Amino acid sequence: MGLNTLRGMLGSAQACLRLASLTLAVLLTALGQAQVLYETGFEPDEGYDIKFTLAGQGGWLAEGTGGSGLVKETFTDMGNQAYVGFFPPEKDDESYLNLWRPITVPKTGAKRLKFSVAMMIADTEKEQRDEFRWSIYNSETKRLASIDFDNHNQEINFELDDGEGFKETEFSFERNAIYDLSIVMDFEKNHWSAFIGDETIVDKQPLTTTGAKLDLGDVSAVWVIREVGKPGDNYMVFDDYRIEQLEADKITPWLGENLAITMKNGVPVITLGPGKCVLETSSDLKNWKVLNTSLDNKTFTDADFNKKKSQRFYRLRLID
Repeated sequence: MGLNTLRGMLGSAQACLRLASLTLAVLLTALGQAQVLYETGFEPDEGYDIKFTLAGQGGWLAEGTGGSGLVKETFTDMGNQAYVGFFPPEKDDESYLNLWRPITVPKTGAKRLKFSVAMMIADTEKEQRDEFRWSIYNSETKRLASIDFDNHNQEINFELDDGEGFKETEFSFERNAIYDLSIVMDFEKNHWSAFIGDETIVDKQPLTTTGAKLDLGDVSAVWVIREVGKPGDNYMVFDDYRIEQLEADKITPWLGENLAITMKNGVPVITLGPGKCVLETSSDLKNWKVLNTSLDNKTFTDADFNKKKSQRFYRLRLID
């Protein structure tokens, strides 16, 4: 059976259109639909230092002695990124490195959570290639489910807690390409789904098949050494790590069905809607400025664009 290869992006971690040698990124969020529980971009102003391992900084913990740390500008114009892998563990019999940051989930109402991250599997110069995973753990440190990026065969697989091993998603990935991964977890209904961009790669699989406690303790970045004692120098880079609480009645994020962006006379023209929404712009994905509020399906011309001569990001936010 052939695999569906997901196309990633080189040099940018957001959905981008390259127009007149400039990158315009459109980010979709929804006001009133999510509460951020934890997020980080691994930047110096958050207290991260590129000279040290990630484990031990910002509350991040590790099980295993393999490589973890920070790199700069692996994702173009995105500042620092974190990584797991590359440096071999201190002991030859170590088979994995588990890297996580515990989160505090509100005691009331936290039934639907979303994890999102920009990620890339950086390839090795050795013959040995390993596996990289994102694993969901509950507050009792029980692993509930994992999604696995196998750098040996470039397949994306997933594993539950049923003891039956990994199952195929029928999707593959490209090495050295950036993907936006998201996982939506419904602890009330006991299922999870995973997405690359807007492509569903895992659909409503059980969070537990064994009666484990249904809550979230962390989402771990994992390096699994395929052949113990012979680790590859491949690694997983990641950024914009976020965990947010979703409203129970918001099953999927609003996607801005009419959203479009084109260049006319050297400036971007953005189609808004449907519904009442706010268009915002940023040059660093941190500080956002409101450009326009749309009540219907309208277009907005960013007349200041030519004056900036720099990368600009746009996001369309739905107002409830």
